[in-house]
Amino acid sequence: MLFGYYMVINKQQKNILILVDESYQKDYRVLLSIQNYKNPIVINCNEVKVNSRLNILKILINFFVTLLMVIAYWKVLYSKYKLKPKGFFSGLRKSIYFDIKSRLIAKKILTKYKTVYQIHAHDMFCGLVAKEIKKALNTPFIYDAHEVEFHRNRKNGFLRVVYDIILEKEIIKEAQKVIVVNQPIKKLYMDIYNIPESKISIVDNNHFTPHIGYALKNFSKQCKEIGITYVGGGIFGRKLEDLAIDSKKLDVNVYGFFLSKTPDVAYQNNWYLGSKEYLSELLALVQSKRLVMWSCTDDICLSYRLSLPNKFFQAMAIGIPVIAYKDTYLAEIVEKYNLGYIYDDNNFKIIIDAMKNDEAYNNLLSSIVLFQKKLFEEGLEL
Repeated sequence: MLFGYYMVINKQQKNILILVDESYQKDYRVLLSIQNYKNPIVINCNEVKVNSRLNILKILINFFVTLLMVIAYWKVLYSKYKLKPKGFFSGLRKSIYFDIKSRLIAKKILTKYKTVYQIHAHDMFCGLVAKEIKKALNTPFIYDAHEVEFHRNRKNGFLRVVYDIILEKEIIKEAQKVIVVNQPIKKLYMDIYNIPESKISIVDNNHFTPHIGYALKNFSKQCKEIGITYVGGGIFGRKLEDLAIDSKKLDVNVYGFFLSKTPDVAYQNNWYLGSKEYLSELLALVQSKRLVMWSCTDDICLSYRLSLPNKFFQAMAIGIPVIAYKDTYLAEIVEKYNLGYIYDDNNFKIIIDAMKNDEAYNNLLSSIVLFQKKLFEEGLEL
């Protein structure tokens, strides 16, 4: 599905730049963009060394522009999208720093590559670099925003959110194509940035090999033990503390697969910790537990609220239900297709009791099988 959004280009041409801001070896989206070109040049922008000292004049100019734009975005972000920034100034200095650094990185890349045929920029920081290269060489580029870049950080203050919108608007103005992950984010970006629909596309963000009907085939009324699983690299804003408190009250086991740092809450509550290469262990759990995937995130930024997390697709791949958090887009999907349970901070016991009901849990698994067909075979656009 992703390949259709790339511009037609002679694969024999060289200097196709793919800009990333972190390790990409396990990043499905980046790997697909790499595969689309012959011998692309992958540049991790954070590994390009530059002397990025802050320019005081630039800071003052940008700060003044941001203050002017606050009034314009106040009504839209607060009343329409219920934005919940952390204070007013938090994080603003970091965004200004990234803006200045991106210009210096672009200059350094331009000293090595005098001719660039196309750029594929992943995430906002790389988009800023691509924008500068495009201006210098008039090079077409694709901007893959992934999620809601201007309000992805839960610690963003309001001024930083507005400042990031200003920066991203410049990126989108220069980009030939914008890619996002689902329908509500597409609508948000079209609204905020006035993007014509022909310029913005939804990309398939599912990248887990499906085991169609796996959990349903293993369902047994004799298996009554409830298991909660969590898979993910992120640990902050995932309501894991809530999970610890609730599961401890009901003596429900939690099986965690933490792909980066394991949080203290897992050790303190004696969670079962699996390996980073988790798939075989996760599949084994499906055979011995009534398993459900914890897919909750705090409602603290638009990215968390609107995006569909990887763990949701993981759960769908092996055919188990999910627990989604209230008022998120994932909760809408779960309710619409009957894929699991909605957590509202107070109903964990109700969810566990529902999982103990043989017929109700089996019906969930059957609904997931139908959804798997839509998602994996028919390419359902979420």
